[in-house]
Amino acid sequence: MDTQKIIQLITRPEKILLGVSSKLALKLNLQPIIMRVIFVVLTLLFIPLGILAYLGVYLVLNKMAGKMVTFALMGALLGIPFSYYFQSEMVQRMAGGITGYVKNFVTIVDDVDRFVGSGMDIIWDALIGVVVFTLIGGAIGYFMDKSKQKID
Repeated sequence: MDTQKIIQLITRPEKILLGVSSKLALKLNLQPIIMRVIFVVLTLLFIPLGILAYLGVYLVLNKMAGKMVTFALMGALLGIPFSYYFQSEMVQRMAGGITGYVKNFVTIVDDVDRFVGSGMDIIWDALIGVVVFTLIGGAIGYFMDKSKQKID
């Protein structure tokens, strides 16, 4: 992929992921690239903040979004703290509960990587938790949308 195509992909006014940057830019009368850069910087500086802001703006901008997408996003957010239960017993003892797990996630990964050498296992287990809860949330929302369509 050449540089020109990459620039066209990033600066285009249509949606790339969920359409948050383009819709927000349209409402604020800005270029979509500005909004995309803001979300990327937020994500790089404060990892959960940029992602949560993006998903939150999506839910606000798409009040009429189907329950499937909404519940899948909520499931993904819940999957982060609940991935604690997918972790090994050692990690659960180090964390001391869900709150300690979320609060000290990076430190726990670093400590396990330093002493055991398997820090990536913690990240993969957390990713599995996010995926599982996203699928559960999406399935719940899907069936809620289906039941609403039958009523209408």
